[in-house]
Amino acid sequence: MKKATFGIVLLLPLMSCRQDSEPSNTAQARALPQIQEAPRPDSASLLASARALPRAATAREAVQQLRSRVDAGDAQATCQLARELEFCAGSEAFSHRMGQMAARINADQVAALNKNDVLQTMAELAKVRKEYCEGMPALSPSESVAMWRRAAMRGHLPSMLHYGSGLAFRPDRLLDTLDELMVFRRDAAEVTKRVAQSGHLQANLMLARAYAPRMTGPDRTPLLRQAVQPDAAQSLAYYMLAEQLQRETTSASISALGLQAETKGLRLMMSQDEVVEGERRFGELRRLLAPTASSQFDPVAQSERDAYQPVPGTEICERDEFVPK
Repeated sequence: MKKATFGIVLLLPLMSCRQDSEPSNTAQARALPQIQEAPRPDSASLLASARALPRAATAREAVQQLRSRVDAGDAQATCQLARELEFCAGSEAFSHRMGQMAARINADQVAALNKNDVLQTMAELAKVRKEYCEGMPALSPSESVAMWRRAAMRGHLPSMLHYGSGLAFRPDRLLDTLDELMVFRRDAAEVTKRVAQSGHLQANLMLARAYAPRMTGPDRTPLLRQAVQPDAAQSLAYYMLAEQLQRETTSASISALGLQAETKGLRLMMSQDEVVEGERRFGELRRLLAPTASSQFDPVAQSERDAYQPVPGTEICERDEFVPK
């Protein structure tokens, strides 16, 4: 199975053919909106959150076990419920895509990969996912976004970054979530900033890239970039903070060399006044930093890994990082 899975991983590149005003002073930078659209977990809810999330045989069983915890205010269960529903919403399309690929690979007489291993893996993935999701009700894109937002508003940092980065939206169904996009445009940057203040490298890097002028740096979270106005000084401030955090963490989301290259490229496009302003804002961000004692998580990389798993994982949702009170 390991050999077969490796074959699928090699094929994935072939398959993926997949902010409003910025604070201008310290007072504004401190005035981040409160997470209050859903109740914050009380001590009993946090104790419930510490329990392992269910690993059921089917999605229907998992959802049944999760709902009572969601209603009790369990943010991690809310995160996992969003994942379960989102995962099964695309199960039929996934099985169909696997079938199409299998047919094409089987017809290719000069495939470099071990064809039998690849076909067996694709068949197994499609079969397991179909069985796991059987009987699950259809979930609209807007309902999926609403569930992720609910988890985020309960102060669960991984859910906040998943929502704030725009990953809760399906790129192929954006027109079905126009109302949700309006809310996202209003709140996405501030939600992500709350995560960034906790000392999370990836959140700071996302904001640095989002505020960067057009055509600078990779654009892995395009919705977040559209939710803010380009601001080179603010981008530089977040890049500088990301550089500081990169030196203090073991995150593999970006190398020190890669981060330095992005920052230097931005500086070359900036005037001296913009650089001075960026360095001043970096000082403000550093003073507002309230690091949490936790390892780093990367929702973009996690989503890419999960896209081709037979069942949804619980890694992101089981993390116990919350917005400090």
